[in-house]
Amino acid sequence: MKLYIIGNGFDIHHGIKSKYSDFKDYVEKNDKVLFDSLEKYFNQDELWSDFEETLAYIDTDTILDDASMFLVSPASDEWRESANHDYQYEIDNAIEIVTVRLKNHFTNWILQLQIPNSKKVALNRKSKYLTFNYTKTLEQIYTIDSKNILYIHNKAIDSNSLLILGHSRKPKQEESFSRNDDEDTDFRVAEGNAILDKYFNDTYKNTETIIQENIGFFTQLKTINDVYVLGHSISPCDIRYFEEIKQRLSNDAKWTVSYRDKDNKKALRDKVINLGVSENKIEMIRLDEIHKCIPKRIFYKFYFSF
Repeated sequence: MKLYIIGNGFDIHHGIKSKYSDFKDYVEKNDKVLFDSLEKYFNQDELWSDFEETLAYIDTDTILDDASMFLVSPASDEWRESANHDYQYEIDNAIEIVTVRLKNHFTNWILQLQIPNSKKVALNRKSKYLTFNYTKTLEQIYTIDSKNILYIHNKAIDSNSLLILGHSRKPKQEESFSRNDDEDTDFRVAEGNAILDKYFNDTYKNTETIIQENIGFFTQLKTINDVYVLGHSISPCDIRYFEEIKQRLSNDAKWTVSYRDKDNKKALRDKVINLGVSENKIEMIRLDEIHKCIPKRIFYKFYFSF
């Protein structure tokens, strides 16, 4: 039995414009407020290359500095009743833009992606699939039955789809903005701190919970003999899934991992080795050469069975 693990590189290989840089262009064209907020609160060198992980490093100092001008003293001539809430509102508004508004645009962007109807690799339709993509590429191009696919972060079906998007930096109590709040803390500041803490909790991708919610899929992996990692960088925010998969498999299972170029070939191989896979069980291959790791007779059977 085979397991195919599908990442965004798989969609990109099929000509789908699903790079984070493509999402950047989409946001810039469709929502200038969101685009400017992302540019303001995140490191641009990292945001559009490692989008999800960068969500953990929002510039809270800038958010707090911008909001601080609304911390008007009750003794001030400028005091108004609304000053009880203005500070928190400014923080909440900044966070809402880069969370709710961002996710809505992300979902709509996924939905409008064009999926070319052309097969690029050899796939076995009866195998198991774990995809990290939100698109219907496997179903639409390769007619893989949806019952054989686990969309680990959900699938974009319509604008109400709840896609899982987030970072791997688990919030720690010692880093909480509320950790030093006490009875002497201005209630406005305390509420602002709570909003920031909620942001880091809401944008944290809790892989342990997701695994448990899909435990039925993972418990079936003991029969897997071959793993194909296609177009996935085995990133920090997803590494826990790979660890779970490795724990479920026999040590004899073979791993075939696609790489983009020579620069990331060694890095990907090292990541698989760090999972506990023996070097002699790993084959590195480019996506456009994936048929070369399948016996010729079987390749023709799979590739022309559509």
